[in-house]
Amino acid sequence: MTKSSSRNERSVKSNLLPLLLPDLKDVIAKGINEHLEQMKRVWLESLMQAEVVELVGSRYSRGGEAKRWGYEKGTALVDGGKIEVTRPRIRIARCLARGEIRLQSYCAMNRTELIDGPLTQAILAGVSTRAYARIVSRNLRAKGIKKSSISRRLIAATKPVVDAFLKRDLSKLALVAVFVDGVQVAGRQSIAAIGVDSFGRKHVLGLRLGASENETVCRDLLRNLIERGFAPDDQYLFIIDGSRALASAIRAAFGPNALIQRCQEHKIRDVEAYLPFKMRASFRQKMNAAYSQKTERSALNRLTKLRSELGSISENAMNSLTEGMSETLTIHRLGVTGALRKSLRTTNIIESAFASVRRYMGRVKYFQNDEQRDRWTVWSLIEAEKHFRPLDGNRQISDLMKALKRLCKKV
Repeated sequence: MTKSSSRNERSVKSNLLPLLLPDLKDVIAKGINEHLEQMKRVWLESLMQAEVVELVGSRYSRGGEAKRWGYEKGTALVDGGKIEVTRPRIRIARCLARGEIRLQSYCAMNRTELIDGPLTQAILAGVSTRAYARIVSRNLRAKGIKKSSISRRLIAATKPVVDAFLKRDLSKLALVAVFVDGVQVAGRQSIAAIGVDSFGRKHVLGLRLGASENETVCRDLLRNLIERGFAPDDQYLFIIDGSRALASAIRAAFGPNALIQRCQEHKIRDVEAYLPFKMRASFRQKMNAAYSQKTERSALNRLTKLRSELGSISENAMNSLTEGMSETLTIHRLGVTGALRKSLRTTNIIESAFASVRRYMGRVKYFQNDEQRDRWTVWSLIEAEKHFRPLDGNRQISDLMKALKRLCKKV
C-alpha cells in the first residue's frame, strides 16, 4: 500500500467516524448493541438512496425519465423480524399517476427467506412463538412478530416445503433397504418408511397416520411410494417391526417373495413380555447369542433349542418366538455380517429419526387439528433428514446387493 492510499484510507475513516459515532458518550451509555441496531436502519436507507441516485441522478439534476416522488414508511426484514425504514419513491416523469418504479434494494431487503429462515430454525430449536417475539423485540420498532403473525408466517413458510417433500420423486434414489415401523408422535400413531440407497445414505420416503396394525394404512403408504417412483419389480430388503399387517401389505405390493427382515429387538421384547421378570435378562442374553451366530443354520439351531426351553416355562413365550422366527434370520440368509448386520437387524434407524422429531415438536403444547399435527411431523422429519449420517457398514452394501440378486434368481 502506498503512502497516498494509506493517507486516503485514514481520511475516509475519519470522515465516517462522525456518522457512525454521532455521540460516543451516548453510545457507551446505551450500549453498543442498540447503536448497531440503529445503524442497520441507517445503512438500509442509505442503500436505497444510493439506488435512487443511480436511477435518477443527484438531487436537483434535470433530465431523465424518472424523478423523485417523496418518501413513505416501509419495512425491512432483519434478524428474523421487521424494522421500520423510510423508503424513497420514484416515478416515471411521463406517467406520474401510475408509473412508480420499484427499488430493487427495497425488494431485496423484504425477501421472505430473510425472516422465514431464522424463524423456522428458531422454532425447530425449541423457541415458542411467544418467546420468539421477545427475542426479536430488541430491533427498533419491531413489527410483525406477534404470536399470531408468527404462526401465520410459519404456516406459509412450511406448507410449500412439506407439500414438495411429500411429492418428491423416488425413482432416482437406487434404494437397497427400506425400514418401515410404527411410531408414536404427538399422541398419534404414525407409520414411517426410511430408505437406504446404494451409497448408504438414508432418505425419508413417506409417512402415514394410523395404527401400525391397520393393513389399509400400510398399503396406502406403500402405494404412495410406488406412485412416486419406487419400482415394485426391483428386489429390496424390508426391515419391519414385526407387524403382520405390515408384512402382508409388503407382500401384496412387492410380491409373495419379498425379503422381510423382522426386527430382532422387537422379537426379544415380545418374548420377554411373557416371562417372569427375573428370567428376562437370561433369555435376552441367550437370544442375542443366537442372533450373533455367523450362519443361518447355527442361529436357527440355537433358537430351536431355546424354543424347547421356553415350552416348559411359558407357552405364550414359546409361541411368540416361533411366530415369524425365520424372518428374523433373513440377514443371515443373505450372508450379511459385521457392522452392516448390526444396522439391519433392528428398526432403530426410525426410532433415532423420530427422537429428533419429538425434540423439535417438544415445545408444541396444542395442535388445532390433524393437518397442523401432520405438517409439524413432516417438517420435523425434513429437518432430521438433514442430519442423517451414512449407514454403519455402508461399504458392505455392494455385497448385500449381490446377495439380493442371487437370492432373487433362486426364487
